[in-house]
Amino acid sequence: MPAARPSSDLTRLLDIRYASPDGVDLYLDVLGPAPLPASPLPTIVRIDGCPGWGPGDRSSALLPFANPALARAGFLTVAISVRHSGQAIFPAQLRDVEAALRWLRLNPLGLPVDPDHIGVWGHSAGGHLAALVGLTALGAGRTPRQGTPRDDVQAVVTISGPSDLARPGGAMQIDRPSPVTALVGGDMSTHLEQLRAASPLAHVAAGSPPFLIIHGTSDETVPYEQAEHLHRALRARGADTQLLSIAGGHHNLRRDPHARYEGQVWHNVASEAARFFQRHLLPRDVDEPTNA
Repeated sequence: MPAARPSSDLTRLLDIRYASPDGVDLYLDVLGPAPLPASPLPTIVRIDGCPGWGPGDRSSALLPFANPALARAGFLTVAISVRHSGQAIFPAQLRDVEAALRWLRLNPLGLPVDPDHIGVWGHSAGGHLAALVGLTALGAGRTPRQGTPRDDVQAVVTISGPSDLARPGGAMQIDRPSPVTALVGGDMSTHLEQLRAASPLAHVAAGSPPFLIIHGTSDETVPYEQAEHLHRALRARGADTQLLSIAGGHHNLRRDPHARYEGQVWHNVASEAARFFQRHLLPRDVDEPTNA
């Protein structure tokens, strides 16, 4: 295991290579309590920035309202890098997230990972991938090959994330070169099926994991309607889904679209995410008395 770097009440394990698809090294960072406990912890995977859509920086997960907030709420947290569209087109990005989930369950470093309680969250393109892996991973009615670790998740938080890449709007252009068309390798005239396949909305089914969908009502990049459509589709299939609308929030969840990705709204979102994951991932004490 890499040398643990305590940071006050947290332990950081940085730059751990988890896969090398087609020679591209992919890394993850682990953040958890200090010291790390011997018993397993529910684990949250963070996909941030622009993974898959353009070069990203997983270090943003170390912002105080990101993985640190969840680590202090009792989780082991992980931030992952994935290949961007300049390195490989979809579904490479989904495969990378699945590989990270399998790596965690193989647990070669002996981390305190609870393999049966893993959640995923992300913002924007990271939110898109979080929703997609939650709806397509093994475990949703499928059985992995013998000896193959699972890549399912038990809870999803998606923030400002697209759900339907075949529906244009905001900065989501599909009839001309854009981050969306770069992801799938072409525009709607030639790659409509790929756009649909890369859309979380197309994979909603019975048995989907619980979702917390967070979106600003004035999002100029990913229209708020994308969140509404996903929420309705999940609810129609009986999923546990909650839509948290940020009134007047833009893609950065703030009223000023040019403001930095920071401020009280982000701390509020972290608190909501922590409560959501605690509700769905923290093992319940079966001996806890119930009210008569």
